[in-house]
Amino acid sequence: MNNLATDMAPPFVLVAHYFIAGAIFYLISSAVLPFFANDLGSIFLTSSIASLSHLYLLGFVMMVIFGAMYQLIPVVLEIPIFSKDFAYIQFYLYVVGIVIFSWALQFDKYEVIPYGAMLIYLSMLIFVANIFLTYKELKTYNIIAKFLLASNVFLFISVTIGIFIAFNLKYGFYSGDIYNLVAGHIAGTIGGYVLMTIMGVAMILLPMFALAHNFSQKPIERAFYIITAGLAIFIIFSLFEVKFLQIIGLILIAIATGFGLYQMQLIFKGRIRKGYDYYNKNMVASFGFLIFSIVIMAIAFLTDSDKLKLLFGFSMFFGFFVFFIVGHIYKILPFLVWFQRYSPLVGKQKVPMLNDMIDEKIADIQFWLTFTGTIIASIAILFSGSWLFILGTGIIFISSILVIYNIYFSLVYGLKDLKKGE
Repeated sequence: MNNLATDMAPPFVLVAHYFIAGAIFYLISSAVLPFFANDLGSIFLTSSIASLSHLYLLGFVMMVIFGAMYQLIPVVLEIPIFSKDFAYIQFYLYVVGIVIFSWALQFDKYEVIPYGAMLIYLSMLIFVANIFLTYKELKTYNIIAKFLLASNVFLFISVTIGIFIAFNLKYGFYSGDIYNLVAGHIAGTIGGYVLMTIMGVAMILLPMFALAHNFSQKPIERAFYIITAGLAIFIIFSLFEVKFLQIIGLILIAIATGFGLYQMQLIFKGRIRKGYDYYNKNMVASFGFLIFSIVIMAIAFLTDSDKLKLLFGFSMFFGFFVFFIVGHIYKILPFLVWFQRYSPLVGKQKVPMLNDMIDEKIADIQFWLTFTGTIIASIAILFSGSWLFILGTGIIFISSILVIYNIYFSLVYGLKDLKKGE
């Protein structure tokens, strides 16, 4: 943790809001997954699948990312967040908006959808404004800063498209192909915000947790410019319904992802900590599912197969995202708890190691359950096996309970001993 401006970090309770809420939304999303077994043979984008996708992506993936950004931007870029009050306001608007929006989609309450969408949109605008105002104080733009800034530009674009789609569901004023707007919205959110943020964050966290040094950053620098161009091309020409140029955009995104994966391989190759603990296993699995998802996405786009589109979404959401995010929660959360609870005690009494603050056996069991369940459910999607999908997603739900357990384990670690010592 050397050279990190930890004194600029926000209060732990702020970040904990986002991490805990994200874990709860992950548990809820996993719990309802088995009930989607009958949707395996349907079209890719039903209102119920859209409901689950937003509940999971907004509630789990982006909730955790928002929390991580509030922690990492001040610490790594050495600039304080513009407004912590904005961050709390954003959180509560966001949670209420997600619940209303997902409920309205699930039960086809089109008259309610704009209200939930507007709350989500306002919360996203608060986040983007908070980040942009924070960046005003930044003197030097390294590759991490570039990724995080560009990702927020794409977030603004994607949520603006999203609010347009939401209002169109109620009022039906758009005469073009709505699925092209949805494609641009998905690309801006998943590729533009989530994937670009993960690439930027990975350049902070992977070297730190793997103890890797002296590696070239040229691959990730190339990835930044290529993915920015690819996303811009894809989103613009999705709006204008030019499929050939959409394909060009997707190819550029795939190439950029390849450079990003090569950068991660360089980091892992140069790491000092060579063992494969629960963190390393999660990272290997996440990048493996990312490669798989990109291949499936390309085939699905060319063949217009609803089954493959569904497989792409599932493997990206419950493969790549889960392993990457959970693996980092197991590293970030113990450090935040340790820093708040034990850093004042260093040199005065014995303090725990970070690994002590996660139940490693449970983390290992959770990893293998998640991996097994995701593989089984993916096969079920490919062959339209309802019962197999229920089995796989049931295993994923059990693994999500173990994630919640380990988050709780970390949050309460040592509290009893500290109270006794007071």
